[in-house]
Amino acid sequence: MIKALPLKKILSPLIPYLAVIIGFLIFRNAWLTVLGYHAGMILVPLLSNTRPPLKTVFKGNHFWIPCITFLIGACCGVVLYLLWPYVSLPPDINVFLRSLGLTGVSWLVFIAYFSLVNPFIEEYYWRGYLGSTAKGITLNDMLFSGYHLIVLAGLIGNIWLFVVFAGLTLGAWFWRQMNRLNGGLLASVVSHLAADTAIVLTIYYFSVK
Repeated sequence: MIKALPLKKILSPLIPYLAVIIGFLIFRNAWLTVLGYHAGMILVPLLSNTRPPLKTVFKGNHFWIPCITFLIGACCGVVLYLLWPYVSLPPDINVFLRSLGLTGVSWLVFIAYFSLVNPFIEEYYWRGYLGSTAKGITLNDMLFSGYHLIVLAGLIGNIWLFVVFAGLTLGAWFWRQMNRLNGGLLASVVSHLAADTAIVLTIYYFSVK
């Protein structure tokens, strides 16, 4: 008799990919993509008996570790700003943003939502619910990185897709290690928040420049 796989192993790796395929590739809508993604990351742990307590998102035993990870996360925006002329993005980023429904107030609200909400949900899901204390790179580190490439494919050069995949995989590994040292998810949450905020504000800067 074949043993049934746990819900975590069946559904969890599919959530970001299904959300991006449906919301981004089929409907071409940024809000549908991110809200579908978040809904999945909330629903799957709710249906599981092995989810970590929510308080782990704000837990950390050392003050200095989140401070360091926050600064490292903020550097992502600086790196994107410096590399912007070289990553082969569309000449007019506004055309791409408008195609996803991000115009005017909608774009500003999306920036606020993505910056302030996404880091908490993603970290609870990827580094909490799907977390691991392994010291090496895990499959989930690569899965976290991989779904971003669906969005970026066709927007940046192929060599940059590899750079993004490697960078995000190492970032996921780094966040796990900082959480392991800090005894909670706070280190990765504040770093992720800084990274998301810095990145979307950089994109906004170039969209209105």
